Amino acid sequence: MAALSIKYMNLNFFSKKTDTLKKKIGIPRSFFYYFYPGLWETYFSEIGFIPVLSKPSNLNTANRASIISEAEHCFPIKLFDAHAEELLDSVDILFVPRIISMKKDYITCPKFGALPDAAAADVASDKPVLIIEINENKKPLKKTLFELGCDLKVPSLKVKNAIEKAYNRMYLERELLMKTKYKEDAPTFLILGHPYILHDPFISGMIIKKLNELKVNIEIFSFSKEYSSETNIMWCTSNKMYHKISTMEKSQYNGIIQIAAFNCGCDSMMIETFRPVINEKKIPYMVLIIDEHSAQAGLDTRLEAFIDSTGW
Repeated sequence: MAALSIKYMNLNFFSKKTDTLKKKIGIPRSFFYYFYPGLWETYFSEIGFIPVLSKPSNLNTANRASIISEAEHCFPIKLFDAHAEELLDSVDILFVPRIISMKKDYITCPKFGALPDAAAADVASDKPVLIIEINENKKPLKKTLFELGCDLKVPSLKVKNAIEKAYNRMYLERELLMKTKYKEDAPTFLILGHPYILHDPFISGMIIKKLNELKVNIEIFSFSKEYSSETNIMWCTSNKMYHKISTMEKSQYNGIIQIAAFNCGCDSMMIETFRPVINEKKIPYMVLIIDEHSAQAGLDTRLEAFIDSTGW
């Protein structure tokens, strides 16, 4: 069955006005999910769907990803394919948004634009795929969500309430993701990376675990704060990271650890853009590139050596 697109196709999948009420909609807990944690499952639940999330990433997810996904994909897309496949037998429809821009005047990695078409043509070729376009350069996300609800024949007041509840849940989830307990007389390290890197438990989990064992303070970079920044970096998340490192003070951190994914085109360019800015502030900087073959022992050795090199 072809992909179902709210924008470009009719809604024949929903034959009756109330058909959404018993439809199970699959939401892969990877890649785009961490831009809007908690939002999608709340929104779809409030307008009448039964949302089903895939399990958090683990070693089994990574192993499956390496089998079913293209070798040339970046690691987060490989994980996305495994998350999507996990959902197919338990849902009626899969949700994959086309994210063009999350912030006005900026764009996302191009792979987010192609993601729903790739999913519909490959891993979810036998399952209807609900596609909406998120492009803050054209319209705010709230308006996109309102139009989606209306297209699904949900009463407008119900859609508005769903959007409000979804945003409140997202704000709460973001706070929980960023919650950190600081230890006195311990060094503080900034953990840098895209949201789908920092909050995916397989990609970042081994690193966070080891840093906690080393009893250092870690600050996971937050993407939820708004700011005004004029740079020539047009990728949404890369621009925010660049803004952070270019405006921070040397005294804030004892070191910066950037977690990157193997085969990430954006990071392959941005790491060398970040490095001279961080070096100018004389802050120790290390990049850890993660893929499905990463192991705890190797990461432990690198993290221990890096922490030791900062004098702690």
